[in-house]
Amino acid sequence: MTSQPAAGFTWLELLTVLAIMGVLSSLALPSFQQSQRRSQRTMAKAALLQSAHWMERSVNGSGAYPAALPDALWRRPELQYSLSVVSDGSRFELQATPLKTQAGDACGSLTLRSNGERGVQNATLSAAQCWGN
Repeated sequence: MTSQPAAGFTWLELLTVLAIMGVLSSLALPSFQQSQRRSQRTMAKAALLQSAHWMERSVNGSGAYPAALPDALWRRPELQYSLSVVSDGSRFELQATPLKTQAGDACGSLTLRSNGERGVQNATLSAAQCWGN
């Protein structure tokens, strides 16, 4: 009587598959993280532009730029940036400062001024690269 080989995988086959999965994961993770940072940066730019529009509407009604932003404009649980405004009534500068895992982003803090000037602070990339100009 001949014996049938056992069905299934050997330990060597399982270890090989696990090693391949580990290599593929280590290659994909940095790309995924970079994609997440770009997505967060895009949301921060949108929040800055939305806040600038709100500031312009406010100055038309009151004659001066407000010194603070309403929380509803930018407080979103998924946004990993903190927005702030500096205003002297005649001009303003909005700033989006990265938080949590976004703090390692190469664009640092994004800025937007009342004259439309877009900039970055504490960044390794230029404003044109970060803002997509």
